[in-house]
Amino acid sequence: MASEYLKWKYRDVQPDAPVERTKKQRRQTWWHYHKWHVILGAAAVCIVGNLVWQAVSQVHPDYQIACVASAPLPEEETAAWEEKLAAFGTDCNGDGKIVVQLNQYLILPDGEDAMYNYASNVKLMADLDACESYFFLLEDPEDFQERYEVLREDWFPVENGLYLARRTFWEDRTPKNLADCDVLWELLLKGAE
Repeated sequence: MASEYLKWKYRDVQPDAPVERTKKQRRQTWWHYHKWHVILGAAAVCIVGNLVWQAVSQVHPDYQIACVASAPLPEEETAAWEEKLAAFGTDCNGDGKIVVQLNQYLILPDGEDAMYNYASNVKLMADLDACESYFFLLEDPEDFQERYEVLREDWFPVENGLYLARRTFWEDRTPKNLADCDVLWELLLKGAE
């Protein structure tokens, strides 16, 4: 019954003729419903592109040297050490470049900035655990050996009161370029004599 009534009530009503929209109106409608999809998709593409770029362009050092001292080395001296090891070294990872990275770990005297000492010690322990550094520049190699027990006993003095030492390994975990590091050590040892 209600259906017959509605038919009678709306007997003169005609549907609107479809409106032909312009291309601009269709684009505006599409953008209104899809703008967040486009924005999120563009952001995802940028993030993935950035991650891929960082992975591809990252430089992996052939040799790493850890400097454990109470004061940071000046930039000139850091660059000089990197150049010196690069001059004697070989391209271990096959990328066509000899890259040496000097990592500085500052150990301040007791009582000075305990949080900074703790953070630096954590970074040094991570370096030791990952077997990243084979060479060490140390102010006091006996104290370092007493604390960490990772050095071979053949360190020798270099300029500015520092000693150059090398690492020993107890486990099967060693750096990938251990043979190259041993050869470089022998060259540095001959150069120091």
